[in-house]
Amino acid sequence: MTTIAWDGTTLAADRCSWSGPARRRVRKVFKVRAPDGRMFLVAFAGNGDFAMAILAWMRGRGEKPNAADFNVERDSCCGVIVDERRRVWQIPASLVYGQPMRERKFAQGAGQEFAWGALEAGASARKAVEIAAKRSDYAGLGVDCVRF
Repeated sequence: MTTIAWDGTTLAADRCSWSGPARRRVRKVFKVRAPDGRMFLVAFAGNGDFAMAILAWMRGRGEKPNAADFNVERDSCCGVIVDERRRVWQIPASLVYGQPMRERKFAQGAGQEFAWGALEAGASARKAVEIAAKRSDYAGLGVDCVRF
């Protein structure tokens, strides 16, 4: 379970990783410099091992991971990418990106409904994730943020 929020400037995600009833602190948001020099903001949800393999691939430090190798369904969403032009994409497990989302604000993950409501009411991305953590079981253990 994860909550990701983008307010047009900042990409935020909670820090909680669940393994059954146990919770562990992790980082889900990163600023990435691709091998060609382009910068991206990325936030991950879902399988942590698959997320770290995607991150290594995005940084040019590994092969493109195969979702099946991580028991991840190919059509599932595993995160959000924001490019330097502030365009937002959902990351499918197939790692084939479609059109950018046409939203100035964006939320993804299990706690997205809470985050969307907070963003629409004027909250920052950080505050939106904090609200999701306060009112749901879909975020926890604090918030990390990245921006350009």
